[in-house]
Amino acid sequence: MPQLAVSSFSLHSVLGPISIERRDDEGTLHKHSFDFPRHHTMEEFAAAAREKIGVSAVELCQIQFDAHDDARIETLRAGLDAAGVKLLTVPIDLGDFGGLNPQWRAEDEARTVEWFRIAARLGARFVRVNAGSPGSTLAEEARPALVESLQRLSDAARELGLTLLIENHGGSSSDPTFITALLNDVGADRLGLLLDLGNFEPLVSLSHARFANPDADDAGLDFEPLYARIAALAPYAKLVHAKSVDPARDGTPLPDLSRALSIVADAGYTGDISIEWEGRKGDPWQKTAEVAAQVRAVFPHLL
Repeated sequence: MPQLAVSSFSLHSVLGPISIERRDDEGTLHKHSFDFPRHHTMEEFAAAAREKIGVSAVELCQIQFDAHDDARIETLRAGLDAAGVKLLTVPIDLGDFGGLNPQWRAEDEARTVEWFRIAARLGARFVRVNAGSPGSTLAEEARPALVESLQRLSDAARELGLTLLIENHGGSSSDPTFITALLNDVGADRLGLLLDLGNFEPLVSLSHARFANPDADDAGLDFEPLYARIAALAPYAKLVHAKSVDPARDGTPLPDLSRALSIVADAGYTGDISIEWEGRKGDPWQKTAEVAAQVRAVFPHLL
């Protein structure tokens, strides 16, 4: 049966530091950290998600792991099992498979496959990678290499019993035409789409801005095109992120999640849904529970 899950990113403000990497023009990797306090371990988060939200599945983001050595992964798997919680997805934010340097891509692929092995050990069903650097515009000459990287990663995921997904994550990857063509080029049997209901312009840029400044202004932004893009991609979804952020200054919900979820339902989607609350204001557990209620109102069959 399809499941409702909670992403660890929904509790980003209480699960400890977030580490994001970027390469400079010389290929050197630089890590950028956001030093959130750690009020819960990953195991405690999973158990609390079951108790507070009533879900039996979670999504654990690679950028939030405190460690990933063998002992840590064994402890985490034992904690998930003890809580009676399954791992649905591991979103992996490493590297740039849309880059033009073949050596860097090969390094990024190898590091990503190591995370596939971790995901498999933790019992995940899906792994998500990025179709290029998040928010970037892919150069046309880089497209063949991106397709090849995703095909190799798909093969590696499949050998581990995992399904590989890409996500609309800003830039080219949030363009429905780009995404549908990429899915076709890689192969529908090799690559699926994690449809994030909030990762379309202008909401994705606003969400990123609010991550640094919770009071970033939304005046004059037109969010209506977001729903047409959801409709364009909903038929391709293999997994859905029910994303919600802090409302607009006038109180308008961002996005209108009931509307967005109804579009997905009308497209015939009957799969799993993972909650990703990205707001910065209010209690994250309460806000996540509110999103869960909105999802269940449209998809009451989810476990």
